[in-house]
Amino acid sequence: MMLKIILWASIGWMPILICVMLINEAKFKKNIAVGVTLPYEAREDAEIQKILAKYRKNMIIVNAIMLVLACACMFFNDEMSVMTSWFIWLDAAIVAPYIPYISTNTKLREIKAQRGWIHPEEQHTLSVNMDAIPSSTWISPWVFAPSGIICLLLIAFDQEMAVMYIMFAAFCASFWIGYRYLYRNKAEMVDEDTDLTIALSRIRKYNWGKMWIICSYAMTAYAVSMCFLQQMPVLSMALILIITVVLCFYAFKIEFKTRHLQEKLTKDSGHEWYADEDDHWIWGLFYYNKDDSRLIINNRIGVNSTINLAKTSGKIFMALTVLLLAAMPFTGIWIGSIGSQDILMSSDTQEFTVQSGSTVYRIELSDIKEVTLLEELPEHLSRKMGTGMEHYLEGKFSASQIGNVTVLLDPTVPPFILIQTNEGKYYLFGSRDESTTRDACAKLQSTAAVTDDEVSLMIQFSPCCAC
Repeated sequence: MMLKIILWASIGWMPILICVMLINEAKFKKNIAVGVTLPYEAREDAEIQKILAKYRKNMIIVNAIMLVLACACMFFNDEMSVMTSWFIWLDAAIVAPYIPYISTNTKLREIKAQRGWIHPEEQHTLSVNMDAIPSSTWISPWVFAPSGIICLLLIAFDQEMAVMYIMFAAFCASFWIGYRYLYRNKAEMVDEDTDLTIALSRIRKYNWGKMWIICSYAMTAYAVSMCFLQQMPVLSMALILIITVVLCFYAFKIEFKTRHLQEKLTKDSGHEWYADEDDHWIWGLFYYNKDDSRLIINNRIGVNSTINLAKTSGKIFMALTVLLLAAMPFTGIWIGSIGSQDILMSSDTQEFTVQSGSTVYRIELSDIKEVTLLEELPEHLSRKMGTGMEHYLEGKFSASQIGNVTVLLDPTVPPFILIQTNEGKYYLFGSRDESTTRDACAKLQSTAAVTDDEVSLMIQFSPCCAC
């Protein structure tokens, strides 16, 4: 089942990456381990090391379980079960690893309080204006521009997908906006060493820029593959997979390079005064600070940014995220049901209609030039935009012999009706019942024949009419 293979190939490796990322949180960077700021002496503390070792072990166990569950889900075959299990598993794969993270963060905070590593006068967050600190210059927007321009130029080669290429170009533009305006310096301060703060800021900004540039040109690569490999779906899918793997590889490489440098540069910090913002980080994951006017701030570790939940917009964003995660299992049920819903065909004296759920295609009978009944799908039929499931194809497709074609059918139930309009557009339809498709095709062919006869009569009698 191709759908099942594609779905699990796209996310089945997630537990490995999540495990590596979260285990890395146990290494001290900027005096922080698993979201808790601790003094230098904690790095050699036996109890702390025991907790961190247990954290690593639990993280491996949780993600190993997720891998096993992914393999088990491969035994589902019907589309409803495949889609539902995929979304439920994705939900669990995102949430489950943070259970040992939150548990460990809580234990470390308790020990921190017991050991007196928080002094009453230091429990508040120190706010420092970092704008005056010199840093590297911003990357010019012209570095991002070619990626968007290339996406727009593709419209000349495939005008039917113009909206999609404009969307890719918009993504490229948004990546520059994200690079330029979602960066904040504040989280780079570790202690009173200004030179260290400057170095950490420059490292983050440099790698932050590389991340956004790579994402921008990845969008261009996706768009180019869609445009020029339409007739080679296998090669197109392989190229998209390669681009995705390369993008993920470099994203994690940049993230871990940044973390490594943060760890290396702050390995001797924490002996005396050091920055401690734990009171504004819930479980070390969520930032909540009413005194901070910014919505977007840097994560303390790595490259990424997060939101300030003390802001109303931050609360709305978090609520939408929670709703999205809660809705994912039901989304799987809904998507799975699409593969089994009826495909209805009807016609009257003016138009031919094909409908499945809320999707409706209507063609004026007078616009139909030719109707052909196909016993099998056209060669190299590949999806450009729309839905591609084992029992349901809908949207914009392309085929080697007819080019662009609008499709709504069940590919496992032949025959299929190929309609060519007077404007040169192609439509390919099929119901879930063979006799229904054949009857609809016969009716369309007879209607088209009558229309042709009427045109011939008009041509024949036109000279008389002129007289």
